[in-house]
Amino acid sequence: MKKIFATALIALCSLGIAAAQDLEKVTELYNSAAASIESDKAGAISQFEQALEMAETLGAEGAEIAAQCKGIIPKLYISLGKELFGAKDMNAAVEKFQKALEVGEAYGDVDVVAEARELIPQILMAEGNNMLNAKDYAGAVAAYQKVIDADPTNGAALLRQGQAYSALGKLDDAVKAFELASENGQEDAAAKQLSNIYVKKAVACQKAKDNKGALENAQKSTQYVDNANAEKIIGMSAMQLKQNKVAAQAFEAYLSMTPGAVTKEPGIVYNLGTALVATGETEKACGYFKQIAQDAKYGEGARYQITTLKCK
Repeated sequence: MKKIFATALIALCSLGIAAAQDLEKVTELYNSAAASIESDKAGAISQFEQALEMAETLGAEGAEIAAQCKGIIPKLYISLGKELFGAKDMNAAVEKFQKALEVGEAYGDVDVVAEARELIPQILMAEGNNMLNAKDYAGAVAAYQKVIDADPTNGAALLRQGQAYSALGKLDDAVKAFELASENGQEDAAAKQLSNIYVKKAVACQKAKDNKGALENAQKSTQYVDNANAEKIIGMSAMQLKQNKVAAQAFEAYLSMTPGAVTKEPGIVYNLGTALVATGETEKACGYFKQIAQDAKYGEGARYQITTLKCK
């Protein structure tokens, strides 16, 4: 019995010595990590993580060092991410911020979690903006999508993704992005972009001699932002479709938005007069025909209308 007790006592004493040695190793590793923070953050993080793992195996004896490691590691990931961002290594910076978010949540560091959640979309937005400015539109779409995946209500990312889609000629995708941007705080900017897209669609329809499509898209454009280009397309397309009242209203809107158009575009004035004649507004038509009566190209037709209508 005495022999067995003596053996057990020796084992317990040995365990105590080993634990003390482990604590010493953990302390040395912690101090080494602390000393290398300024010169090698990545290496310091690795050492702190090793020290944490070892400290946690020591139970109460290692609790203080474990707590210190948990307080430092998330902050180091944030700091390293900022350095990488400064070096324009966007992907690596995002990776470190995501790691900071992960360990911050695990260790209860609410400040780091909040900062990481703020920084990640900023970095991704900056990456998307750089690609957009460099005309890497496909890359910009993908970068902005990362922001949107993290925060579907990010109106700025949706707006810029729409711009990238538009530049790629993916107008339907652009429309969806702009509509979502409009729903998330970007109403005015999105309206301008949507108006431009529908003008593009209208022009494409014009080229394809699809007057109905041109009219519908141009009208859609004006619903977002009224503009001279769309009104001109509406007028020309409506004339072809014999929708004279629609044409007259559009041409008048176009002329009011375009200073000098009467002189520069007498054909628009002539078409406007013709549309007004068709709607029975002869007095108003006379006024427009008189404005271009001396034009080299349209003057003869205008004078004929003036005579026929017996304009005063």
